[in-house]
Amino acid sequence: MESNLEQGITIVTVIDKQNLPDSLLGKKVIVKINGEGKAGNLELPWLAEQAAKMVQSNRSNGMFEVATLSNPAKPEQSATVMIAPYQPPHGLIILGGGHIAVPLAAIGKILGYQVTVVDDRPDFAHKERFPGSDRVICCDFSDMERHLDLGPSSSVVIITRGHQHDQECLRRLIKYPLAYVGMIGSRRKIKIVRQQLLEEGIDAEKLEQVHMPVGLDVGAQTPGEVAVSIAAELLRERRGGSARSLKDHSPQKSAGDVELPSAADREVLQKTLTGDKTPAALATIVKTVGSTPRKAGARMLVYGDGRILGTIGGGCGESEVRLAALGVIDENLPRMYKVSLSADTAAAEGMVCGGAMEVFIEPAGGYQEVFSGGEKNK
Repeated sequence: MESNLEQGITIVTVIDKQNLPDSLLGKKVIVKINGEGKAGNLELPWLAEQAAKMVQSNRSNGMFEVATLSNPAKPEQSATVMIAPYQPPHGLIILGGGHIAVPLAAIGKILGYQVTVVDDRPDFAHKERFPGSDRVICCDFSDMERHLDLGPSSSVVIITRGHQHDQECLRRLIKYPLAYVGMIGSRRKIKIVRQQLLEEGIDAEKLEQVHMPVGLDVGAQTPGEVAVSIAAELLRERRGGSARSLKDHSPQKSAGDVELPSAADREVLQKTLTGDKTPAALATIVKTVGSTPRKAGARMLVYGDGRILGTIGGGCGESEVRLAALGVIDENLPRMYKVSLSADTAAAEGMVCGGAMEVFIEPAGGYQEVFSGGEKNK
């Protein structure tokens, strides 16, 4: 099984059990998101069957989750698993390199997107203008499909310099199953574009899925403010939420206590899967309560020589987990570790209030053994 995360995988790991052997802790399967490959073994058929169903249903949202699964024949037997999906990196494609594109590209990187900017003008499509972007492409918009990988993990924002270019881009994009498509413009311009595309035979239902005008209504005026309104809509579509003021509305808990994998988390997992000769332990936050720097799904790799890769929030809580991870390396046994932050400790670390988190720590060698075993472990 290849160790590259670009194609996407889901990892299922047993982190707790009731009335089952201790040897089950840390057992895992690694499944390609496209379903074409699997490594590892959860040992118990009923557990493997239920976990497979959860992986299948998880593909629609791609969020980290923890669940307790019970043996139908013996309800007193149960296992708690964490399901950690690593989907292909989400891409933000900005069509048009004008004034809004500059702050939008920067915000996109902050939000963890792989950012691509496309413009047909050399003066607007160069790396110096978008230093943090992953790709800057100079080509005619009519030729953009040759340069772009468009699919379910792609979000596209159309902000070219003119009505004709915007319409050309939308006409080409509408046939792809994209995560998000937004197009800038006045309501009058949007109405004209929609009518013209309908007359060309483009399906009305597909046009209704396009966010036009793009962005949330936050009263934006400047390019930076418009970029923020677009980024806010991207975030709402990706994470869920009402976009109402938090002062007047309680956020959905399910969206707020789980993290999407960051670039650092991906690097941590890649290093865990490929490994080196230094013993290491992987720490994963599986649950948080109250105010914590990071949420469920965040990872940190701790090496036996004291090095760490990634972070679960820093401060004394992370230091506690690091020490516990060194113990896991010595004993070569997984464990759950609970971290509590008092209000005073939290204030010292810059948080509003105290919180707590549960962290599953396991020997990194377990990942390497499963991953290198590939199809043998089916």
